[in-house]
Amino acid sequence: MRILLVRLSSLGDVVLSTPIARLLRARFPDARIDVAVSKEFADVWRANPHVERVVAVDRSLGASAMARAAAPELAERYDVVVDLQRNMRSAAIARGRSDLVLRYSKYRLEKLALVWLKRRPRQVVHIVERYIRALAPLGIGDDGEGLELWLPEETTERVYPPLHRTAPPEPLLGIAPGARHATKQWLPQHFVAVARAFQQRGWRVALVGSDAERSLCADIARQLDPARTLDAAGSLLVESVRLLDRCSVVVSNDSAIVHIAAARRVPVVAIYGSTVPELGFTPFRVEHRIVQADVSCRPCSHIGRKRCPRGHFACMRGIVPATVVAAVEELAAGTQRALGA
Repeated sequence: MRILLVRLSSLGDVVLSTPIARLLRARFPDARIDVAVSKEFADVWRANPHVERVVAVDRSLGASAMARAAAPELAERYDVVVDLQRNMRSAAIARGRSDLVLRYSKYRLEKLALVWLKRRPRQVVHIVERYIRALAPLGIGDDGEGLELWLPEETTERVYPPLHRTAPPEPLLGIAPGARHATKQWLPQHFVAVARAFQQRGWRVALVGSDAERSLCADIARQLDPARTLDAAGSLLVESVRLLDRCSVVVSNDSAIVHIAAARRVPVVAIYGSTVPELGFTPFRVEHRIVQADVSCRPCSHIGRKRCPRGHFACMRGIVPATVVAAVEELAAGTQRALGA
């Protein structure tokens, strides 16, 4: 049996799609499972033991050109294509490759009602659960497990290593101050205040982020105790994952780091500004705390904006460092008890 899983972008969304490969492998243990993903996020899959081939596509091309360029690495036909992107590009990849193409529900009307009418859904369905529902025609249901992001040194392991996570040797706070959209970024000076609070208690602080967030992380690092600060912004994905594994807790905006930490079973404090948890992208099946301000204009977008449309940015200005510090303390105490530290 041949199966093609398509989720091209973005980084967080690709990580959120990882349970689907595990479920497909459990249902069809002898299948060839290929994954089509944007080349900049291919490392999410390269060490995944459930996947036969990772097809890294070039999203700088148009949809048709991208599909043609990827064609030599894809099988001519698949028994099933699971399209978790559901846009023109993923449709171009899937076109003509299978008579059975499974797609998930984007809940577009519910999303529009939430953003524009502030109408909260009666029941929040996490994006991962929506992905899993798309597999129902194959007789596949939820296995109750979380996300996965395998490291190269783990490929021979029979059990996903983070399931046996142990307490880190020293208290280390991971901080991810960036986000793709400005209205999803908590104030840098507040991240500094949180980091200082824990450094004064003997913790070390690790700053993580993309290459585009180097300057932001460097500015924060300059305001912290250099002996207790590690600035790892711009590191390769696998290096960032190894660093997150050493963290006791991670504090992050609503960004990809939330989901990477969740995949490694690292407790997360997730800070929400212009987006809201009801959109379905909360930390999945990992210990976490949500920090947000009660502002009536939230959400103003389902993905974030360049600037606050009303100019006050109350969704982020209304979150004080003490609230985040308390959330970290609560998670750290619970983790120590759970891991026997």
